[in-house]
Amino acid sequence: MIFADLFKNIDIKNDAYAEVFKRLKPVLIQELKTSLSMRILCPSGRKRNPDLLEKFFDAMYYILETGSQTKRIKEFYGISKGTFYWYLNWMIEHSILENSYKNLVRQLPTTNLLITDSFIVKSMQGSEGLGRNPVDRGRQGMKVSLICDTDRVVRGLQIGGANQHDVKLLTKTIEDLPEPNPSELTTILGDSGYVGKRIRQECQSRNFRLIVKPRRTRKRGKKTHILLKCDAHLLQTKRNLIELLNGNIRRFRSLMIKWFRRIETYKCFLYLGLLCISCYQIFVKNTH
Repeated sequence: MIFADLFKNIDIKNDAYAEVFKRLKPVLIQELKTSLSMRILCPSGRKRNPDLLEKFFDAMYYILETGSQTKRIKEFYGISKGTFYWYLNWMIEHSILENSYKNLVRQLPTTNLLITDSFIVKSMQGSEGLGRNPVDRGRQGMKVSLICDTDRVVRGLQIGGANQHDVKLLTKTIEDLPEPNPSELTTILGDSGYVGKRIRQECQSRNFRLIVKPRRTRKRGKKTHILLKCDAHLLQTKRNLIELLNGNIRRFRSLMIKWFRRIETYKCFLYLGLLCISCYQIFVKNTH
């Protein structure tokens, strides 16, 4: 699937991400239909109505954007809660949105400058695979670690407990990245939360150069390390791009508060949001 062909002559009027989703929806429906065609029917022989797929994706985007709970689906879209979850669980089981997003990333050229950061998600229901949230009175929460490029496209993603340190999550997030070019180092920019000799050495062993903002130590007037002028300039001019990406993600309310019981469900909605954001950044914003 060539994503660039989907956004030729797109007209952005009011809601940019909603317009991008309209272009993506037929492709996602076709991928879901292809996956469902390989399904072995149950002994009862019950068939699912393929005409409900458009309503299913509309309901999914509505939940992603507004943070509404699934009890509103029947009222707004005429699709039962059981049918919605049946299709949703099928998409999670076969990683349809995750594979679509990774297909998008594979079509992009490689880059030697990346940026990393993380954000905490409050959990309103369930505690599967989560940790105590230090900023929400010890309630269960989770942390999302991202590595993006200068176009604000997420290249690596990892989800862990809210009490997990950024350095430990970064180690796992790097494993999700494509193999770097062995002929040159790939630079990763980070804030002062990633200061540490061990993580820097681990990045070097994988052909990554980690540049992080220094922080003050307990000794008066001393900092953890001194940056070169070129590295300080990179941090000053490029580090804020991932903060802008986090702002784009916060636009989707269901990604900031986890109402879903399972992490896999949240991850499915996260990939849908990243698809809309990344396609807008690459194919729409750069052409207008």
